[in-house]
Amino acid sequence: MLPFLFHIPPMPLVFNYNLQLSTSNWILGLTLVIVSCLVRWCYKGLMDRRLESAKGPTANPSQSPPSFQSSRGFSLGDIFIRIRRSQELLQATPETKPQPTMRYPNRTRATKKNLPTKLPPVFIPPKTKQPYDVFLVLDVEATCHLGTDFNFPNEIIEFPVCLMRWKDRTTDNRASQLEVVAEFRSFVKPSWRPTLSQFCTDLTGITQAQVDSAPSFPEVLNSFSQFLVDHQLIDAETGERRARFCWCSDGPFDVRDFVVKQCFISRIPMPGWIRGDVLDVRLTVMNWLSMQSDQAPQYPDVRYAQPWMAPRRRSLNIPSQLKALGLPTFEGRQHSGIDDTRNIAKIVTELARKGLCLQPNTVIHPGRRWQWMGKHGQILEDDCST
Repeated sequence: MLPFLFHIPPMPLVFNYNLQLSTSNWILGLTLVIVSCLVRWCYKGLMDRRLESAKGPTANPSQSPPSFQSSRGFSLGDIFIRIRRSQELLQATPETKPQPTMRYPNRTRATKKNLPTKLPPVFIPPKTKQPYDVFLVLDVEATCHLGTDFNFPNEIIEFPVCLMRWKDRTTDNRASQLEVVAEFRSFVKPSWRPTLSQFCTDLTGITQAQVDSAPSFPEVLNSFSQFLVDHQLIDAETGERRARFCWCSDGPFDVRDFVVKQCFISRIPMPGWIRGDVLDVRLTVMNWLSMQSDQAPQYPDVRYAQPWMAPRRRSLNIPSQLKALGLPTFEGRQHSGIDDTRNIAKIVTELARKGLCLQPNTVIHPGRRWQWMGKHGQILEDDCST
């Protein structure tokens, strides 16, 4: 009796029946999914069209992005909207055609942080009252040997001068802009030791042929005196000063040492137009740098006020001064008299632009004597170091 109650059909019939049932359910389920997706897409497309029509043609796209920006999904409504927009663009005239807008109206993809939107104003120092009308920048070259110092009886072999005047001088003697208006240059023939050393030629670039054909120092002074007369700085007959001019040099050596020595060797008195105190440009630059720690807010363009530029050091050469003032590098050949003079003139111009009062700061003694000086221009060979 048990076989009749629990009759089990053969296995192939059961497998076919289950396979047909699962196939029918899969087709029905896929049909329902497709129909639901179509209904969702159509409904979403219609809602987007109603939302767009409600905003009007003047709606700002940045405030309400379209469906392809707000959602990354795809729908049939997007297809309808794009087809309608393309038809409107084809039928639009140049006047009614909408202008393209940036995708990122409020920001860029890559922005620089901490970039000021407005540049700070350029600091212009006020004009300073200047006591002198003209500046004569001098940087002589003299004979030398390897191992000699300033106690050696050097002879001048190049005498260059740059004449500078104010461009913006007011009636109350205030100014801040200087310019070079004239130059004077002459080689000088030495008289005590007319033959140049190889060290001197390599240092200054002055050849033996240039000094052999050059005038003597008294003749050069006469030519320069006429130069001063032509620029109305001294009187032609008396040699007295007609204008307030100041001598400038890189350090005190040019006038204090070389000119005083050369006048003794040439056995001539020191001219009146070169007597008096001079402006030591190197000392002025170092003093200005030493004040920047307390006055830095007044001069924001200072870049090289470092501790190693303390006033106690007197080794601040011309290239270092140019760098300290933020000027271009040295132009020309170093230890060439005319090139050194031109670069010193640039330094003086920058000091005036920064509002410094340019006036003498070094005392000159025309009657200074060295141990090698004898009587009436005689040089004591035994007291010379070389």
